[in-house]
Amino acid sequence: MKETIKDIIFKTSALLVLVGAILPLFVTATWTPYIFAIGAAGMSIVRLITPYRGKNIRLRRLVLIELFGTLMLLFASYLMFKGGTDWVVIFTISVALQVYTAFLIPHVMEKEEQEKRDKPEKK
Repeated sequence: MKETIKDIIFKTSALLVLVGAILPLFVTATWTPYIFAIGAAGMSIVRLITPYRGKNIRLRRLVLIELFGTLMLLFASYLMFKGGTDWVVIFTISVALQVYTAFLIPHVMEKEEQEKRDKPEKK
């Protein structure tokens, strides 16, 4: 399986978001929001430059939900810089949206491929 640069950036960014979300539990340093913000920016950039170009309306909607969840990470990082714990709520909503789409997008894509295989060609 060949990993592209986008995949590597996305996985690294997701790891930075995870580390940036966990670090405030253990460390009260001023640099912890930067880790989260860099990860959120990386994930958002990768999602923005890889749009869905298909015709399936359900997949298009799911990809937009996924993008919205990723952009919410940027808002959560802004709230992290402001201080307080409001960022946790936005982060939790973002994670819920991303987990939802992570399971549903492959399912819908598989269903679409199955329909293409089962559908007889018109002459």
